[in-house]
Amino acid sequence: MIDAASFPVCMAGRGDEPPISHAACAGCRESVRQVLANALLQVRFRPVADLRTCTIFGHLASVHGPAERLPQSGDRLLEIAETVGLIPPLAEQFYRHALLRYQEHQGVGYLLLPLSRLVLAAGVEVGEVVLLEARQIGWPLKRLIVVFPGLTPRQAGLTDQARRQAATLAAAGVALAASGLGCAYAEQVLWSERSPGFQIVEDPPPGELDFGLLRHSAYARELAGETMRRRQVIVGGIGSVAALRALKHIDVGLAFGDFIGRPYLDPTSTLSAAAHKAIAEGTGLTLAPRSGSGRLLERMMTQVPPVSAQTPSERVFLQFERNRELRALAVVEDGVPLGLISRYDMVDNMARPYRHELYGRKPCTRFMDPEPLIVEVGLSLQEISEAVVHAHPRHLISGFIVTDQGRYLGIGSVQDLVREVTTMQMEAARYANPLTQLPGNVPICQTIDNLIAAGEPFVICYCDLDNFKPFNDVYGFAKGDEVIRLLAQVLTEVCDVDRDFIGHIGGDDFVLVIKSEDWLERCERALTLFGEEILGFFSADDIERGGYVTENRKGCMEFHSLTTLSIGIVEVSPGMFANHLAVASVAAEVKKKAKALKGNSLYVNRRSYGEVMTRNGPVAV
Repeated sequence: MIDAASFPVCMAGRGDEPPISHAACAGCRESVRQVLANALLQVRFRPVADLRTCTIFGHLASVHGPAERLPQSGDRLLEIAETVGLIPPLAEQFYRHALLRYQEHQGVGYLLLPLSRLVLAAGVEVGEVVLLEARQIGWPLKRLIVVFPGLTPRQAGLTDQARRQAATLAAAGVALAASGLGCAYAEQVLWSERSPGFQIVEDPPPGELDFGLLRHSAYARELAGETMRRRQVIVGGIGSVAALRALKHIDVGLAFGDFIGRPYLDPTSTLSAAAHKAIAEGTGLTLAPRSGSGRLLERMMTQVPPVSAQTPSERVFLQFERNRELRALAVVEDGVPLGLISRYDMVDNMARPYRHELYGRKPCTRFMDPEPLIVEVGLSLQEISEAVVHAHPRHLISGFIVTDQGRYLGIGSVQDLVREVTTMQMEAARYANPLTQLPGNVPICQTIDNLIAAGEPFVICYCDLDNFKPFNDVYGFAKGDEVIRLLAQVLTEVCDVDRDFIGHIGGDDFVLVIKSEDWLERCERALTLFGEEILGFFSADDIERGGYVTENRKGCMEFHSLTTLSIGIVEVSPGMFANHLAVASVAAEVKKKAKALKGNSLYVNRRSYGEVMTRNGPVAV
């Protein structure tokens, strides 16, 4: 097996050597042969955002070389492969790997597969290849979108090929997408018989996505025209919050770009924090907080002054020499990160003979990683960890850039991230309930105190089971443990794990700390779900009687109703309570009132408002 490190280095257009075209680069051609022979192509997935629901619509796949030893651009790889007649195997590997990886990592939504003009020209029957691979792995064809290139009159020879491919895919139920905007030739010839369901527009014209000019621009009118054709428009190249807001302004539903999410080796399940915030603004969508993650990343990162793209390499090398703790430097222009220079790469290269003389006065971008790992300051610890795990191994050494809405803030270390994750896991394991693995008393109290100190409103829900001891006496403690685990599962299902906190005090007592605005609906859903699921634990006779008879502490037989769930609820406003002890005192009283009601019930404390709401209606205070 040949690894990527053994490939010849591509010198085309790098450094100070005379530029060599990729078509003439023997090292590149041999590298492509080795990559295909050893199935080492990389597929990356860029998330496509649904701007109406603030979710991931799907991922656009792209092909890349396996390491820095090959050109990373898919177009450049195809150009090299064309010179040696290897486009067919390259295309087949790309589609196969894209489908397999998307299925293995449970990619969300649609998988968008691009179809290049060079692949069409090479005579690759993409329709047959994609359908064969999808059927072999059992991938649903209705979740595939094949993106066709825009064709011009000069490419008339490809029209019949494209029309045939489109017919094969459409007949199998695969969705089609047209690339480009306003391509009259493609509309008249390629799409005259069958209109695609999607129109992809990449790299909008500079200045077109401007709030002031957008409504009256020709670009906006063309996008509206695509909508009138009953096509869903997908706009790419979104690199800022202003561009994203502009698209929302003209009601474009789908978009992708670096601001929304960079291409990763594995399909991500989240949008960037900045994009999530911008999409949710003013839409009524719930924007999940990041569990204090902004403070977390600000605490973890190092505020290292960046360098510009014109900074001489020798000056960057001197910075690394003077500061032994400095692991990486960001290259930034106008506040936007361009890349990352790793200490290891810089020192390793500049320490070689004559490197100072050759490159010392040259721009430092020669030693820059142009595809660094960039992490938004608002991401949660889980999302950061996911991004690092799915990133290239080189980022484990160089670290990552921290940004705030795309603007440079500092540099983060993977070692610091691992330390933070380990600490949190140890704390969670230390105080977790052994039966449900949910946080116990200490995390519950800390969560409540932190919210009170921050002045944030929240809702406390004290959950308790009714007639649970008689159930244990009749059915045994093992069944009792199963009921407690059932309750934990129900509460977890109805809560938003990003916004709400679920704690297990012990026994059959649980506490919810809810920040979701629809807390009442969530609690009522918990009552409904528990009421349905608990019936599976009783015999048919007990269900028919509505309970069971067991011996009480005095030795007398006593009838007990079926086990039910009671929830006492306290709304906590800023300044209402001093600490968790005061909250717990009121919550315990409200829980008693909930347990006094029959059946699965909830009781909401509204003393300051003059009445108390129960599941069965209002009750005067």
